[in-house]
Amino acid sequence: MSTGESIKRFDSAGATATEQRNSATSGGDRMDSSQQFVTVARWRQRVCHSLALSVAAFLLLVAAGCGGDLAEVTGVVTIDGKPLRGGEGMHATVFFQPVAGQGANAAGILSEDGVYRLSTGSQQGVAPGEYVATCSASEIIPSTTPGGTPSGRRVTDPKYASVKTSDLRFTIEPGKNQCDIALESPSASSGRH
Repeated sequence: MSTGESIKRFDSAGATATEQRNSATSGGDRMDSSQQFVTVARWRQRVCHSLALSVAAFLLLVAAGCGGDLAEVTGVVTIDGKPLRGGEGMHATVFFQPVAGQGANAAGILSEDGVYRLSTGSQQGVAPGEYVATCSASEIIPSTTPGGTPSGRRVTDPKYASVKTSDLRFTIEPGKNQCDIALESPSASSGRH
């Protein structure tokens, strides 16, 4: 306001009014600017704080999800003493589920020579611990009609497909693990009972 008053003394009445308005406006702008600065500073502080918390939470989730180093697990699945082949015309999978029911499941797909390698999600390997394994294989039978849906014929005994009935148990140690799985065909296992 004192700036406007000093201008009053030296300028004409029309110029004085203009200068006073400009002075009041610029003072108001300065107040708005400082408020804007404080608002922007608080916003930046909140964003940085939120970002830091988000990064920390993400890192904790990644660490918890991994459970440390994953152990490498490979093996050969045999049925009646012969490798169970996967690949074209055959859908064959192996699943490892933690016995305690807590933790991530791991899965593997059989290759043409019956070999599998476990993965947990998108990562190779599985957390060390006690697991029950399930295995299921079905032969894919093409449709006899053009455009028809293919069907499947189960190759493995259904008892191996459920954690409740599978007797396949493995202890996974840190490092490399070879877990071969010996299955019996449905006809061979039913003939023994």
